[in-house]
Amino acid sequence: MSECEFSSQCPFFNNKSENMGADAEAVKNSYCRGNNLHCALYMIASSLGTDKMPTNVLPSEKEKAFAIIAG
Repeated sequence: MSECEFSSQCPFFNNKSENMGADAEAVKNSYCRGNNLHCALYMIASSLGTDKMPTNVLPSEKEKAFAIIAG
């Protein structure tokens, strides 16, 4: 799989998320350069638009994404 289509707007991919963590590059490889369909930020961007991608949600936090999408 190629790099996520939303990577240029993604706060996590661009190191602007809160609590990035020491394993940020591994997470990017898994979610941003791997299977982005499981990424919470991808879910938000594809449902609501890239302008709705928050800085306080990490790729693995799908529960937060579901709550944001449900509005």
